[in-house]
Amino acid sequence: MPTALVVHAHPDDEVFATGVATSVLHEQGWHVVLRVATAGMHGAADHLTDSCALLGIDEWDWLGAADQWIDDGGYNGPRTLAAAPPADVAAEVEKAVRELEPELILTVGRDGLTGHPDHIAISQAVQRALQHVQCRTLGARVRAEDVRAGERLIQQLAPGQQIGSGHVTGCDGPLEELRGGSEQRRRQALDEYYDGLGSKPLEELIGVHRSSSDGLLLRAVFDATGWQQDRFEELRACQ
Repeated sequence: MPTALVVHAHPDDEVFATGVATSVLHEQGWHVVLRVATAGMHGAADHLTDSCALLGIDEWDWLGAADQWIDDGGYNGPRTLAAAPPADVAAEVEKAVRELEPELILTVGRDGLTGHPDHIAISQAVQRALQHVQCRTLGARVRAEDVRAGERLIQQLAPGQQIGSGHVTGCDGPLEELRGGSEQRRRQALDEYYDGLGSKPLEELIGVHRSSSDGLLLRAVFDATGWQQDRFEELRACQ
């Protein structure tokens, strides 16, 4: 049975970034293992087991110690991944790869998918680890055209308001696509973290979630372009 190692910064990244890919791999007979670096915010890790079950992730554990790094909402405080020595984070990724010997690694792309500094740090850590371990590695990205489509949906419902943080830009280059899995399960996994963000109509979420929320923007991207595909760039070793 082949193994896929999924490496993310926060609980919920496994939904937004790789939710289709893990489901598809699981259905194809892969053993899917998640390593997550922080517990997220507001008790997010409490919902991780249920999210993993919905998305075909067979087991999860911490990358490093359970409280080694924290998520402070993107402020880049001293205990965040973004502030950590890159070699330290890469060493934990390398340790997981040597332990699990995966045939495939999934993480976020070079832009961190959303531009979040912790996401960028985890992507860079995976790329640094590839200097010492060899494994095909894919980083999740969104297309620029899909971001614009999501922005238009929100703009129609919240005219004149800021949409997203401005860091979710997407890319114009070719991406590898994985398609399939259950839309309902991905929606349910998102609901594990944010009440109704996966299941309620977008118009009901405006006002409950800030229009500047990147989570809301990604939800709109899914609505505009489909819930049943993830797109990836191939990642290689970097210094």
